[in-house]
Amino acid sequence: MTETSGYNITKDPKLIKSRVFLGNIPNCTREEIVSICQPYGKVLGSMVQKNYGFVQFESEEIANKAASALHKSIFKSKQLTVRNASQKGKVPNCNPNKNSPPKPPPHVAVQGGLAMSAVEAEDALINDCEIIVVNRDNTEYAENIEDRLRGCGMRVDVLFPNEDVMLGKVLANISSRGCLYAVVVTPQHEALNSITVNILYGVPAEHRNMPLEDAITLIATDFRLKKQRDAVVTPAQFVQRGHRHPEKIQQLLNRLADNHLLTALQYECVIKYLEDEREEQLKKEVGEANAVSKLNAPDPEIVQQKKILNIMNKPDVTDIKSNLLYSTLDAVKEDHRLIELLSDQRVMAALESIYNSDVLEAVSEFF
Repeated sequence: MTETSGYNITKDPKLIKSRVFLGNIPNCTREEIVSICQPYGKVLGSMVQKNYGFVQFESEEIANKAASALHKSIFKSKQLTVRNASQKGKVPNCNPNKNSPPKPPPHVAVQGGLAMSAVEAEDALINDCEIIVVNRDNTEYAENIEDRLRGCGMRVDVLFPNEDVMLGKVLANISSRGCLYAVVVTPQHEALNSITVNILYGVPAEHRNMPLEDAITLIATDFRLKKQRDAVVTPAQFVQRGHRHPEKIQQLLNRLADNHLLTALQYECVIKYLEDEREEQLKKEVGEANAVSKLNAPDPEIVQQKKILNIMNKPDVTDIKSNLLYSTLDAVKEDHRLIELLSDQRVMAALESIYNSDVLEAVSEFF
């Protein structure tokens, strides 16, 4: 279905149930709105106004899935309000198990068209395990696995990825969130009472088609051992104020320790936190007044570079057209500042580098 001249599909009242409303959107284009919705299903049309928009899908089921996944997501630093356009002020319950209470929608940050969990979202929690259900017919089997893993003290959620998205891309997305494990469930798995387990942290590992009981034991045991390792007190895990790093910062530090990349915003959060910790620790070590002085002190390397440039920018002592900076050798020796600089190995190395570059430039010009 395509939009024809004079016809806006996002305003057709007959199609409202397969349409989503997006509120509190930042300044963006229709293409950007479409890009964050496409992972959930084919987009037939879109419309963007000043701070809200509509996206038209093929079916009500896809629209509800997109609304559930994107509601309260972070897009360009703004938290979106997403719901089925037919349900004013309400977010649909898309939990396939109608007899169980609805699960809270995941808090996500949208990057590059993919919905990704963000530690920087204030109330975001990173799941320990995600269960990827390839076919909705296996929902009950997946929810049974979910219940058993939750019984082991894990945070677990069930995912129903769009069939057009490659499994590898889904796993990469889950891994980028900081999730520890991913379980894949297919019709073949349920028929054989098995699952595929992906260990995502540290050195990634995949255990295909494991018998269910063995897989549950593997995940539960590995999770317990990891928690024991993480609980070991090290200087890096404690600050001098007598408490551990905040949970969200600790999660980011653990990801760095496991050689995972962070988003730019996550790096910024870690840097800001460490700068604040450094300032507090410095106040304890040298006193608040001295700490302020040290924190405001200029970088010694920058000061040294300025001294070198100051000397280099003065008139050449061999330039007969200029007043001589030093009339005699004794005058040179009396300039203690110059002698101090020339006795510094770093200064001599810098001067040698400048001299060599000038010589090479002169030679190249000659030839």
